[in-house]
Amino acid sequence: MDNHVLGALDIYGPNIVTSEGSQWAHLRRHTAATFNERTSALVWEETIRQTNEMVQYWKDEHSRSSSQSELILTGAREDILKLTLNIICSVGYGVKLPFKPVLENSADSAEGLFKDAITPSPGYHFTFRSAMEYLNKHMTSIFIANGHLPKCIPRSILPFFKRDFDAFDDIGRYLRALVSTAETKEALTQNLIDGLVRSKQKRNKDQGLDPDLTDDEILGNLFVFTIAGHETTAVTLQFALVLLALNQDAQEYLYEGIREATCGEPHNPVEWDYRRVYPKLVSPLCVMLETLRMYPPVTSIPRWTGDSAVNITYHNQSYLLPPHVYVSVNTSGLHYSEEYWGSDAAVYDPKRWDKQNIESFLAKNEGAGLSGPGLEYDTIHEPVRGSYIPFSDGFRACVGKKFAQVEFVVAVAIIFREYHVMLAKPSECETEDDMRRRAEKVLQESTSFITLSMRDEVPLLFQKRCVSKA
Repeated sequence: MDNHVLGALDIYGPNIVTSEGSQWAHLRRHTAATFNERTSALVWEETIRQTNEMVQYWKDEHSRSSSQSELILTGAREDILKLTLNIICSVGYGVKLPFKPVLENSADSAEGLFKDAITPSPGYHFTFRSAMEYLNKHMTSIFIANGHLPKCIPRSILPFFKRDFDAFDDIGRYLRALVSTAETKEALTQNLIDGLVRSKQKRNKDQGLDPDLTDDEILGNLFVFTIAGHETTAVTLQFALVLLALNQDAQEYLYEGIREATCGEPHNPVEWDYRRVYPKLVSPLCVMLETLRMYPPVTSIPRWTGDSAVNITYHNQSYLLPPHVYVSVNTSGLHYSEEYWGSDAAVYDPKRWDKQNIESFLAKNEGAGLSGPGLEYDTIHEPVRGSYIPFSDGFRACVGKKFAQVEFVVAVAIIFREYHVMLAKPSECETEDDMRRRAEKVLQESTSFITLSMRDEVPLLFQKRCVSKA
């Protein structure tokens, strides 16, 4: 993500991603506290609910037979984006959306404003869901229209951006309505918007030196939470599905780990306890870490030296970077370096992370230093600090990394506990080698704007496993 793209993320206001210096420190203090274990428990519960609904939707819409033993998805991107969007809407905003919309008449009440409706509420161009789904599909044009074009250009002479302007306006109005509702609540919950309001109210009460969050800062951070809270996890899930279909050994490792972790647990994932089950789901976590290593959502991390020169050392050689110099950190270069990952750095192998795998190249790093962001688990091997940066690193590491990990891990556990995933044949004349080459080509041609993603879909076949009831 270059600095030009990064700047587009502040279309609703300053936020923790685009800010620098004292403003960043101020926003960090307010936002970091909103991501905690109580939030993670909400993520766990909502992800289970949404994943169950998504899988049931797949059974209803994509089954080959009435037994629902085989499903064929010609494309999973839209459904997975909807899954992660619904999760951030619930955990972020307190707006619970069913995976399959249930349309109602529009309502003028604060609660009705966010329900699925046949028509938008008066004064809106989109319903809440349709505005967020438009953002999913047209993120690039929304950023161009509202982030890159000069504000002095009248919208009336840009009719081709009308829907992008309307979506931008409506999303802003919906976010403001959510903030207004949270500020008048007698009892705040653990969702992210309530957390920001709680932080603001606590600062007022404490009369601390740190200034209050402004309305623009609250909106700016809510929007970034939305983008970072679902787009990155969604693309990682999409990559994981294809990579696991291509690498059956890795998928078998994943399944055996899920089976072992859930042995003795209730058959229905809704009854799984977050604090008890999540720490045992090591193989899904390893799948996530390995997928992020090979296909990091952000392939280039922009940084700058600020007002002072910075001295860095590499291979015992010292380098002085002058003030006000932008530096781009090559994420993929680090993640594929044989120096840090061994001779099989280009191979997809989730087991390399598992601490039970004492043959892993990473095993030599035991006790070598501090954990990097997202690696604070005693069940996984740790790479050299700084060689693995899908969540960035240092003070500016992603505050929502645990949110993303909990979401990914339990979603993958539910899907792969029930289904074995393979590449699907679009036509009978296509061979196994043809399918593999096509899937690998889609992976290789992935491109990045906000996040790295596949340009094309890979058809997948889901075959039902026999799941014994506890």
